[in-house]
Amino acid sequence: MEDSVSLLINKFLDTGNEKYFEQLLERFSPLLKAYARKLYYLDYEDSLQELSISLFEAISKMKTIDNEYACISYIKKSIIHKFTKLYHLSVDTQQNQYETEHCISHTDLINSLKTKTPMERNIIFLIMQGYSDEEIGEKLGYTRQYINRKKKKILHTDGSQ
Repeated sequence: MEDSVSLLINKFLDTGNEKYFEQLLERFSPLLKAYARKLYYLDYEDSLQELSISLFEAISKMKTIDNEYACISYIKKSIIHKFTKLYHLSVDTQQNQYETEHCISHTDLINSLKTKTPMERNIIFLIMQGYSDEEIGEKLGYTRQYINRKKKKILHTDGSQ
């Protein structure tokens, strides 16, 4: 018969024997793997390791280990909390990476604008000011669809240079 989670935790905390922690890792493996797969910015193995560390930290911080359900619930919440922190870190990292990759210098912007027609420059400036396609169309006397087509052409041309 397998030991309960609370018993494994007690044995690990009392003896420090790694075999008990390995059994706990095995028990929580499906949960750890499921969340590790969702952290797309980290390598799967790195994600799994980070979440396994959160399991170890949760076990180390447990004060009462009498209730099986409470132990499992606490560990699950700890893993989810770590996943959430890692996920938000990944979003911030990707946002910063995106901003860095799409950052252009003043000179690049001037050179790019020189290749545009006056109408395309107007559209670009209005987009930069936060106007929608419909609002730009009203300001310039064109339909929203026409502005949308022009905007796609401008963005496609800039992306391929």
